[in-house]
Amino acid sequence: MKKSYALIGWLLCLAVSGMAQSSRVSTDDHIPGQILLRLKPEVPPAAFERNFNSSGRSGSTLRHARALGSRFNMHLFTFDPSVETGQTMLDRAKGHSMVMAAQWNYTIKPRVEPNDPGFSQQWTIDRIAAPRVWDVTTGGLTARGDTIVLAILDSGFDIDHEDLKDNVWINRFEIPGNGLDDDNNDFVDDVAGWNFIQNSAIHVPDAHGTSVAGIAGAKGDNNKGMAGVNWNVKLMLLATGNVGSVIEAYEYLIVQRDRYNRTNGATGAFVVATNASFGQEQKFCNEQPLWGAMYDLMGDVGILTGAGTANSAWDVDDVGDMPTTCPSNFIITTLNMAENDRRYQGSAYGKISIDLGTPGDGAHTTKVGNEYGSFGGNSAAAPHLSGVIALLYSLPCAGLAEDALARPAEAALYIRQALLEGVDPLPSLADETATGGRLNVFRAMEIIQESCGNTTGPLALTKAYPNPVSSDLTLEYEAPDFEAVDLRVFNALGQLVFSDDILPARFGPKVYQVDVRDWATGVYFFTLYHGKELIVKTIAVF
Repeated sequence: MKKSYALIGWLLCLAVSGMAQSSRVSTDDHIPGQILLRLKPEVPPAAFERNFNSSGRSGSTLRHARALGSRFNMHLFTFDPSVETGQTMLDRAKGHSMVMAAQWNYTIKPRVEPNDPGFSQQWTIDRIAAPRVWDVTTGGLTARGDTIVLAILDSGFDIDHEDLKDNVWINRFEIPGNGLDDDNNDFVDDVAGWNFIQNSAIHVPDAHGTSVAGIAGAKGDNNKGMAGVNWNVKLMLLATGNVGSVIEAYEYLIVQRDRYNRTNGATGAFVVATNASFGQEQKFCNEQPLWGAMYDLMGDVGILTGAGTANSAWDVDDVGDMPTTCPSNFIITTLNMAENDRRYQGSAYGKISIDLGTPGDGAHTTKVGNEYGSFGGNSAAAPHLSGVIALLYSLPCAGLAEDALARPAEAALYIRQALLEGVDPLPSLADETATGGRLNVFRAMEIIQESCGNTTGPLALTKAYPNPVSSDLTLEYEAPDFEAVDLRVFNALGQLVFSDDILPARFGPKVYQVDVRDWATGVYFFTLYHGKELIVKTIAVF
C-alpha cells in the first residue's frame, strides 16, 4: 500500500500535481505566463525577483504577482510568454539557489458529473452504514464541546440553500460588513469562508459545489429535503479555481486550525477535514511540489483530506492523478462505486494509490435554488468520505476529543487508520484499491470505541521490542492517569544517555519509539518514572 497505517510521524512531502477531469491532459495545459514558487524561508520575494532577473537575459523577467498566504513562503510569479518560453523560465527557477520548489499554475476543474440517469433516494448513505452511527451521534460537536468544521474547496456554493444555510461555518471573530480584518488573518470580512476565485467574501452559487456540500453536511432532521452524512457539522466554504487558489485555501484553514490548537479553542476553528472533489488527470504528485506539500502541512495541525480520483477508467498508478497519487499519510483516497457494489465503470482505480471505494453514483443531494436531485462521479464519492471523517470526531469519546487538541496529527492518523481497517472487504475491489474494501463508518466507529473504552492502570512497561535492537525500539506502556511520565535511559556505567517527558495518549494505545541507531553496542537500562513509581527494563543494543 502507498501509505503506512502506523501513527509514528511523517515527512514533509514536496511532491504532488494539479487538477482537471474527463479527457487526457496534455503536457502544456498550464496557465501561460504563471509559475508558482516556494522560496527558502529567509528569502523575501522582492529579493528573489531582483536576483533572478539580474542573472537572466534582457526582457526575460519574473514579476511577483501575490503571496499564496503568509506561512510557507509560496508565491505566484508572472512573466511574458512571448519573450521567454515557459519551460526555460521554469527550469531556471527550479535551479535557483533561493527556490525550494517550482511548478506551473493550472486551472483546476471539478471531478465532472456523469450524464447518467440518477436516483432520487440516498442509497449511498445506507451503504456506508451511516444511519447505524446516527444512533450514537449525528455530528456537530466533540465530546469536549468543540464545534467540528469540515472545509469544502470547490467552484462555488449556494450558501442560502434551505438545507445548507444553518450548517455554513461562520467566523465568530469577524464582524460582518465593517471592512476590517478583525481576526488578523489577512482576509477582510471573511464571515463565511472566502471566494479565492474572485478574492472576495461573496460566494457565487454553483451547482457542483452546492451538491458536494449537501452530501457532506446538509442539515438533518429538519423536515426539508435530505440529510447529509453529518446533520450538524459546520461547512467552511472556500471557492477555488486553480492550483494557486487551492494552496491559498489550504493555508487559510491551516491558520484557523493552528490557532484553535494553540489557544485551546479560544480562537480559530476546529477544522478536522477537507474535501477534494477536484483534481488533475495524468499528473503525478512529484510534478506539483507546492500543492503536494500542503497535505502534510495540514496533517501537522490535525487535518485530513478525503479525495476522489479521476472519472476516467484507467489505473492512476500507471498514468497519474492529482491529488490521489500523493503519498501523504493525511490524505484518504477513494474511487466511485455503483449500487451493484462494483467500481463505477467510469471511475479510475489504483491498487497502490486508491485506498478504498465509496458509493457515489446517483447520490441524492442539494441543488442551487432550494432544489434537490441526483449527483454522481467521484465528486459525489469524496464528500461521503470527508463527511465520515468529520462524523467520527463527534463520537462520545473524551479521549479522542482531548487528543485531537493535544496530539492533533496523531489523532487524525488514528481516524484514518480506523477508516482503512474498518472497510467492508469486497472481491470486486481487491485488485483496484489498497484495502480491497468499501467505506463503512459503523465499523470504523466500533474500532474507535474499542480504543476509547481503554482504562488506565498502574505504571507498567508492558512490551519493549525488538530486544536486542539496532534501530527503532518500540515501548508499549501503561500509566495511571494522563500526567506525564519520565523516561530515562542509562548505560552500563550508570551514565544518563537519553531522557524525555512523555505525555500519555488519552485515546488509543500508549506507544513510544526510540531511535538507537547511533548508540554504542551494549546494555542499557530503560527507566520509567511517575512520582515514586519506578519501572526498569534492560535492553541490548547491537
